[in-house]
Amino acid sequence: MDLLERLADVSVPPVPAAGDLRAGMRRRLHPRLLALHVAEFAVGATAWAARHMLIALFAALVYTVSGRWPQAAKRMPPARD
Repeated sequence: MDLLERLADVSVPPVPAAGDLRAGMRRRLHPRLLALHVAEFAVGATAWAARHMLIALFAALVYTVSGRWPQAAKRMPPARD
């Protein structure tokens, strides 16, 4: 039997009402999106904060050992105009 002939015999369910479709999407999709956004922010913010904390701790360690604070050119990139 040809594929198109088999597909012609398949019954298609009716389209759900717009209100039901929207409510179902809100109920299933929105909590998952919120959880994904929170997890992504937590992972990204934690990595960013840890990086900057380690940079500051390393600079403090260098200052403690050498008695000199790192030069400004190494700490901060020059401003672009």
